[in-house]
Amino acid sequence: MPYIKKSALFVSGSFFFAAQAFAGAPNFIDSRAMAMGGVGVASARPAAAGFFNPALLAVKQPEKRDGFGMLLPSVNAIASDEAELRDVVDDFDDDFIKPFEGAITDVENNIAGGGAGLAAAQTELANRTRALNNELQKIDQEQARVDLGMGVSALIPSQRFGAGLFVSGSARIAAKINYNDQTTLDQLEDLARNTVITDIDDVNALYDTANDADQLQSTVRAVGSAYSQVGLSMSHNFTFFGHDYALGVSPKMVDLRAYDFVTSVDEFESDDLEDTKVSESKFNLDLGVASFLDDDEQLLVGLSVINVVPMEITTKPGRDNTNLGPGFAPQGIDIELKPKVLAGISYQGASYELAADLELTKTEEVFGEGDTQYLGVGAEYDLAEIFQLRAGARYNIAESEDVLLTAGFGLRAAGVTLELAALGSTDANTVGAGLQFGVTF
Repeated sequence: MPYIKKSALFVSGSFFFAAQAFAGAPNFIDSRAMAMGGVGVASARPAAAGFFNPALLAVKQPEKRDGFGMLLPSVNAIASDEAELRDVVDDFDDDFIKPFEGAITDVENNIAGGGAGLAAAQTELANRTRALNNELQKIDQEQARVDLGMGVSALIPSQRFGAGLFVSGSARIAAKINYNDQTTLDQLEDLARNTVITDIDDVNALYDTANDADQLQSTVRAVGSAYSQVGLSMSHNFTFFGHDYALGVSPKMVDLRAYDFVTSVDEFESDDLEDTKVSESKFNLDLGVASFLDDDEQLLVGLSVINVVPMEITTKPGRDNTNLGPGFAPQGIDIELKPKVLAGISYQGASYELAADLELTKTEEVFGEGDTQYLGVGAEYDLAEIFQLRAGARYNIAESEDVLLTAGFGLRAAGVTLELAALGSTDANTVGAGLQFGVTF
């Protein structure tokens, strides 16, 4: 039966189509930050300052990282499937559709053969119909999504004038199933359980195994956005009333893209998403400030505003016309890129660093993924300036969600760095990983 087989390919395949269609794209974070709970406003290395807080380029750095830094590149991926939708759909054909259609065939064979086993066949059909109905109701409106990110940078820190270039892209795709077959399956179960079926056409009128147009009418909607930026970070250290403050600015060009497609579960093609592309490019700014609170210059606080200029686009949903009725007209979804204000604090010891970040603004949901406003904490231990061990946690204070636990490590030799990161939720429904190469000297 093609519907669920192909929808299984869609939900699994959406993780591979992600590069061209995403929803509610988050800000990019490098692999070191990812391993430390997503922190970076007061703790990012100079090479990653453009992604978090440009002011960090003018902050006095430890000697081991006060030179030129590059990320070549940093990549990450995070997948979330809170209802284990991928596993359900992957097994759906074998567990539900084949037994259901097999029961219809048994009823048809018993009618043709004189009906000796018809009662038992109808009972089996009623049970299989109820099982299919219950499972589809279970996954109705459930969502699977994936985030991808990539960044490269080349920055030079300096208390007089720190500067550098950064480029990043982040993206999200979310796929949601909308169940539209409850009435049909309820009627089919009632027919099988309470009526003696003497003509298979009575079943075919509700569900015809030989005609795709008369099978399941449930739909899949994929909504996504991609967010990319190219910018120049600049920072200078100023003295006000005897206290030093690093101020930074990152003028940049931002491109925001959105995609939206609705189809019956058997008709999805990745090109359909590309055909619905809506985009807008605009000049934007990031601003930042950072300052030490102690004379030993170990306790640093920072504040940054990412994307000072708001942006908004509205999706233009595409749809397939094979099984969707003429009255089916999905509404576009507004995707907003609003200014995000972040505060951070870090403490730099001789061989360790502790840090925390808090998003002071809330990001509203786009497609049922929930509002987000993260609190992150992280730590790093540096062994002989060669091996760095990292751990952290990230919690969405806007929703009652499980904590994301993060961990990773870094290696540095002859100015070349390798960073690895991993994260997972305490309920095991969200997993992610990051990889980063860099150069410092």
